[in-house]
Amino acid sequence: MSKISNTLKISRSGLKLFLECPRCFWLDLHHKIKRPPGYPYTLSAAVDYLVKREFDKYRAKGILPPIFKDAGIKNAKLYNSPDLAEWRNNFKGISYFDEDLNAILYGAIDDVLEFSDARPNSLSGRDSLAVIDYKSSGSKEITIYDDYQKQMDIYTHILNRKGFETQSDAYFVFYKVDKTGDGFKNVLPFSEELKIVKVNPGWVSDAFERAIETARQSVPPISPAVGGHCDHCHYVGRVIEIQRLAPEDINI
Repeated sequence: MSKISNTLKISRSGLKLFLECPRCFWLDLHHKIKRPPGYPYTLSAAVDYLVKREFDKYRAKGILPPIFKDAGIKNAKLYNSPDLAEWRNNFKGISYFDEDLNAILYGAIDDVLEFSDARPNSLSGRDSLAVIDYKSSGSKEITIYDDYQKQMDIYTHILNRKGFETQSDAYFVFYKVDKTGDGFKNVLPFSEELKIVKVNPGWVSDAFERAIETARQSVPPISPAVGGHCDHCHYVGRVIEIQRLAPEDINI
């Protein structure tokens, strides 16, 4: 089997898969053996669509949405540049090409805040940016999962590699289903909540390099997920074992 030597394009979710299980990551790239997909979050996708339309109205007027104003955020506006449409596109996204690795890291972003703080000694001469992500939830309490944090870290890393100055914070805008009523009466009420997190993109470059190194191996990693067990790897291994057996040896 030959190694993958052409330009590799790894998505944010692909890097997430590598961190969870390098073997699954390798099987996906080399043999298209994918983990079973989860249920489609069509309601979440609908909320994202509606929020983008609402925020785009504020963007066109140059007005900061109230959720940010109420949090005391100043000297900022929604990023308004033609490249935002591509950054939001699931099939294109925001990306950068690493010449040393001959690889691309990309992901679709929800939105961006632009702060009026360009510094005279800035290498880019640009205002700084901060990532915004929309989330919808039916939970009573909001939880910032590790995957959410990594998502913001990766997007901030990509912005940095593209030459943008970035803020040390990123912003989650949560839309929680309000369950206090006695029925939704054809209207599902949501409450809006802003969560601010510190970004830590320092780990991304090393993880991406290790992912590319693994992707170009001609054989899969011996070790599966952290902790030594991966249900998907185990399933794939059992299927291969069964395929090697004669029909009369298979006892189902």
